[in-house]
Amino acid sequence: MSNNLYLVFSQKPSWISRDEYHDWYVTHAQENIESAGFQTAQRYVVREVQNGRQVGEEQHLCLYGYEGDMSTWRADLNQRIQSGDIKLKEWHHDIAFRSWNCEPVGD
Repeated sequence: MSNNLYLVFSQKPSWISRDEYHDWYVTHAQENIESAGFQTAQRYVVREVQNGRQVGEEQHLCLYGYEGDMSTWRADLNQRIQSGDIKLKEWHHDIAFRSWNCEPVGD
């Protein structure tokens, strides 16, 4: 198993309920890990903490484990979206996404 991680932070559109967003993301994360290279997905609800207190709005984090090169699963995801195998919600482009690719260093 690889230790490569892909972190995706997201903030739902304000007009989408928390439950609707959660239901969609359960399906979306499963669609993602069906692409070549992805191994695992774990979702979290996150809030920033400053001086021991939660601040800011609730956000979401999906932590994906993958093997190989990121371009492999990225190309597969794009192809599956283009073919209609993955159907994005009409509000998908209104989600505020931020992502980080993480590769292990050291032993």
